[in-house]
Amino acid sequence: MNSRQNAVSGGYRQVKDPFPKPLDDIDAPQFRLSRRGENNRLRKGQSKIHRRYIPALCSAVPRGMASRVVARMGSHDWCRNPDLVELRRQGYTPYTKRKDPTYQPKPMRIHARSESREALTALSLALAANCDYNPDNDYPFEIMAPFEHIAQAMGMLHVYENGRKSYDPPRHALSVMEQLGYVIVLHGKDSESGQNKPLRVWLSEQFFTSRGITVDEIRQWLGQFKRWAVEKGLTETLRRKYERHLLRIERIGIDLADRHSLRNRLRQIKRWVVSPDLAKRKQAKVSELEQALDNVDAQERGQNAQRLDLFLDESLQKVSRLGKRRQPRQEAYYQAFVKWSTSAKVPRYEVIKLEQELKQQYPALLNSDPEAYYRLLLTRAGVLNV
Repeated sequence: MNSRQNAVSGGYRQVKDPFPKPLDDIDAPQFRLSRRGENNRLRKGQSKIHRRYIPALCSAVPRGMASRVVARMGSHDWCRNPDLVELRRQGYTPYTKRKDPTYQPKPMRIHARSESREALTALSLALAANCDYNPDNDYPFEIMAPFEHIAQAMGMLHVYENGRKSYDPPRHALSVMEQLGYVIVLHGKDSESGQNKPLRVWLSEQFFTSRGITVDEIRQWLGQFKRWAVEKGLTETLRRKYERHLLRIERIGIDLADRHSLRNRLRQIKRWVVSPDLAKRKQAKVSELEQALDNVDAQERGQNAQRLDLFLDESLQKVSRLGKRRQPRQEAYYQAFVKWSTSAKVPRYEVIKLEQELKQQYPALLNSDPEAYYRLLLTRAGVLNV
């Protein structure tokens, strides 16, 4: 009898039960629900929470250099970031696995999801808004706020009913930016929770150059910040604020006394901002000013106050000129771009629109290969025929 006749006649083949019930004389194994399983059982019939908050900058941005950097950070496209694409091709390395030589990161798709890109953008905005841009400090571009406040500025700080605070998405985004080389993080044990957390954060030079901000722009903005502080009389206030910050850091126990490699890296960033030659020339000018003030007697100060003010103004102008970096030798494509952009036939808004579109599409091209940048700009403008 074949299978068709067997099915028609009503006969069924006996199949062995793959999951037999335990016998009475054998005790069935007892399984204990995990914490996740218990939470899922309590949440039965309810939708699972994908994410509690949408990352976005929800704090005020200081005026001046901070607002300029924040404006550049907000228009960055992470899908076109070459550093992030290369990192995702290699794979992320968690912080707990960084000292494990046997750990092999898994390659990922080159484009990050929208949630990751939103978190990276919000973190960049929060770091740029809370950064210290005073060029007189020992280690520039330090974040003058705990990372918990940064997570709150991103709108990603969650407080549970028992008072425990959680900000895992900002910490993961900070880990990604640390692997990209955009930030320098000092990790340590938190005195309150006892967990290993980021205690101090600095911005590196790649944080600015990867978004299309050149070195000359950074130096110009820092010079404007310095002149603004001198005009408003805030130099001493900023110095005392930074000293109080260092005293608080030393009291907590997270200073840089025994971290030589980290201090050398931070000094390298300061040399990138202020060249040694420029610093020496400024110091010589300051010494000349001090010597000139010492030679002025008390009586002459009252009689020749106007002449002394003119001397100080002239010296301040000379010092500001020292901050202007000498322009490098201009190449053919740059000269053609200047000639085209300054002509009367081309409206200024079209030039700005083309520059913004190209910087948004290729943010690091201007720093890596300026001639290729201006060549591509002229090609899109229709000046060059490829």
